[in-house]
This record gives sequence, C-alpha cells and structure tokens, in this order.
Amino acid sequence: MPFIVRRISRMNIMFWTMQILLLSWILMIKENYYKVMFLLVGRLVCGMCGGVFCVLTPIYVAEIASKEIRGRLLAFFQLLINCGVMYAFYIAHVLDENKTVCRYSIICGLACLSIALVKLLPESPLYYLSRNDEINAEKSLRWYRGDTYDVQHEISETKRLIPATRSRQFSLKLLRNRRVLRSIATCFGVILGQHLSGVNMMIFYALMLFDTSGSGELTGSEQTLVVGAVQILVSLLAAFLVDVLGRRILLTASSLLMGLFLILLGWFFSLRDSDPEYDDIYYWMSPTWITLIFASFNLGLGPISWSLLGDTLPQELKTPVVSGAVALGWLFSLMATLTFDEIIISLGDTKVMWLSSAICWLIALFCAIVVKDNTGKSLIEIQEDFRVTPNRGIEET
Repeated sequence: MPFIVRRISRMNIMFWTMQILLLSWILMIKENYYKVMFLLVGRLVCGMCGGVFCVLTPIYVAEIASKEIRGRLLAFFQLLINCGVMYAFYIAHVLDENKTVCRYSIICGLACLSIALVKLLPESPLYYLSRNDEINAEKSLRWYRGDTYDVQHEISETKRLIPATRSRQFSLKLLRNRRVLRSIATCFGVILGQHLSGVNMMIFYALMLFDTSGSGELTGSEQTLVVGAVQILVSLLAAFLVDVLGRRILLTASSLLMGLFLILLGWFFSLRDSDPEYDDIYYWMSPTWITLIFASFNLGLGPISWSLLGDTLPQELKTPVVSGAVALGWLFSLMATLTFDEIIISLGDTKVMWLSSAICWLIALFCAIVVKDNTGKSLIEIQEDFRVTPNRGIEET
C-alpha cells in the first residue's frame, strides 16, 4: 500500500478498488459446485479492499479538513461503518435465510457502485502540492472551503509539509525521537485495543450471541437491529463530543465503561450458570449489558481509533505505519474470531467476559498515559511537534 499511494492518487485507488469489490461480490453469487471456493475468494478480496479504505480514508480526511472540525470529520468514519453494520443486520433480518448469501451479495455489489462518486472529489491540497501542482491545490481547497475562502495562508502552511511528504527514506534515526515513538505506539496500541476488546467478535457473532445468551422480549434478529441503531446514535454523539472533551478523555472513558459492562455481563452469566431460573427473572440483563458494551465502544474506542490514524503520525511515516497498524489489527481480529468458539468452550462465558474487561481497562490505562490529543492543531503544527527536520535528520529530544 505505501508504494502504491506514492504513485497513484487516492481517488483513483478507491475507484479501481470499487471495481474489484464488484467482481468479488459477483464471485459470491455463484450457485455451483465451486460455490464455497468462490465465497472464500470473494470474502478474502472484499477484506483486502476494506483494508484499503481503512488506510486511505483517515489520511485523506485529515488532509482536507480544517483543524477546527478535523476530529469530528475523522470520527464520522466509524459512523459510516456502523451504517454498514446496520445495513447488514437489516438485510439479514428481512431476507429468507435459505437465499441470504445470494441476495445479500447482489445487494452489497450494487451498493459498491456508490463508491464511484469519489471520482467527483478532488485530491487533497497536500497531494497536489507534493506534485508541484499549486493551481489544482488551490482549486481543491476552494472546493472544500468555498469560493470566497482566502486559500493563500493555508496553501503556504501546507507547502511546509512537502519536504516531509516527499521523504522516501525510512531512517532508523526516526525511532530515536521519543515523540515519533509515542505516535507509533499510540496508533498500534489503540488499533490493537479496538480489536482485542472483544467488540468485533461480538459484532460478527451478534445473532448467535443474542440467540444463546438471551435477547429479552425481542428475537435475536430484532435485538441486532436495536444494537445497530444504538451504535449509529452513539457514534454520532461521539463525533460531536470529540472536539469538546478531546480524544484522550473519550478513549479512556469508553474503555472504562466497556470494562464495567463486560464485568456485569460476566456476572449475569455466572448467576445463570449457578441457577437457570435467573435467566427468566433477569431476562433483560444480557441484551442490556451487551447493548451498553456496544454503546461504550462507539463513544470513543471505535471512532477515535480510526481518527488517530489520520493525524497522529509524522508525514514521513504516515502511510507505512497506518498500513501496518490496520493490517495487524485486522489480523488479530481474524485470529480472535476464528478461535472465539474454542475460547468460549475452554474458559466459559463468564471468564471470557472478565478477561475482555481486564483488556479494556488496560486499554484505558494505556490511553490515559500514552495518547496525545491533537484537537485544534493544524497538520503543520502536529508535524513541527515531532521536531523532525527532513533535510538534516532528526533533532535529538
């Protein structure tokens, strides 16, 4: 990914990725002897394409957004992911189970056509300036800020980022800079925390989770719709709170609340295991705690983990580190998802919830100590905070 981004514009990468996505969904529609093989290949390609968007979107949004609303716009990425999750829950709810895969693949394939709209968007001013195209950089900035906006000051600031953007060296001297190390640790730590918290596994197995743990007076499928709606509402709230409270506070509070509700869910499971009658008496507990876990996740850890990828790193390392963090995060998520059944069988529901709670509280401690809040800072201010001098090396810190 880092090598491709240097040579091809982000909009073109996204546009061509859309066509690959369409092909992968077509593969999954196949109804023949090779159906399972096509399904596996299609899902693999879809996952790779999704990873491309997870890398490019935060970087692009950070480059086009003004510093006053950058945190909010970056948080909208999780909001749109939640809209996709809600879409999946709804389609699974209304479709006939026997025809779900085929129809779902057709619907998702058609939905991919909306990505073609990226061709209407200009590249970021930073991208154009890195290619000595100041005219298009000004046009891009006016497209996003309005025709009456005075672009010269922002263009001058953005030009100061160009030496770092053009730097193609990965120097080990960068790792001597404590500020750079902290930014790398922040991105990897929070992304891994997002995937290790257990929420992604719960999303993947949401229907099974509600069917086995109880969904109150609703069916498991109906409860997934409740969770989907809650995720959208809370992630929208987080997008407006991030510029008020800051990322560190939201990340810490989100992880602490997740840990609390995971403890309560594990406690309910222990009560039910000791006496099955508790399942009837406290039927509301399981869906309530699970829904609150998802709500807490989307209050901070979900949206802000993606936001940090956009503006936490120095320009010299942004694309490779973001690519590495996203790849490693999804790899851990895959491993956890594949072993979820075995973990539940070997440890039991209660211990798994309490283990996830401990992980969430460790994430909260990490965020409180390591995460640096860049709210209200421009990209050049963030870059200068690293005290990196591309032409002369790294200033000792």
